[in-house]
Amino acid sequence: MTEPEPSENGFQNARPRLPLWITIVSVLVAIGSVSVLVLVLYEETRGPAEILREFARRVDRGDCTGSHDLLDETVQAEIPEDAWCSDFLPEVDENLDSHFTLEQAVLEGDVAELEISGVGYTSWRLQRFGERSWRVVGPEDGPGLEELFRVGQFSD
Repeated sequence: MTEPEPSENGFQNARPRLPLWITIVSVLVAIGSVSVLVLVLYEETRGPAEILREFARRVDRGDCTGSHDLLDETVQAEIPEDAWCSDFLPEVDENLDSHFTLEQAVLEGDVAELEISGVGYTSWRLQRFGERSWRVVGPEDGPGLEELFRVGQFSD
C-alpha cells in the first residue's frame, strides 16, 4: 500500500471530514430528542403538591367529575360522585383555594402529608397513584369532612 503524499508543510493530508451540515443536523436531532424526553417525563410525573393544586383548581371551577377523579380510590369508594358534588364539593371549595402556599411536604412511602397556608383546610393527605402521580385522600383538619375523608387504612 502506498502512503498518502505529504502536504507542503510535511504533514499528511487529513482524512475527509464529516460535512458541516450533517454535524449540525445530528446535534439538532440530539437536542430535540432530549427535549422531548424531558417534556414527556415532566408531563407524566406529578408531585403531591401539584396534584393538590390541580384538585383545588377543579374544585374552584365546580368540576365535580374532574375533582372526584383526583380523589384516592378508597375515598371514591366511600363517596359516590353524586354525593361528592352535592354534599362535599361546596364545603371543600369554601376551604381550599388553588393559590395556596405550600409550607411543608412530608413523604413517607406512598403517603404524602402537605401543610399549606392561605386556605381553611391547612393539612392534606395524598396517596401515591401508580408510579408517578398522587391522589387526594382528604384534609386532616376539616370539620365534617375529616371523618368521611379518613377511610380505610388512614383511619385513626
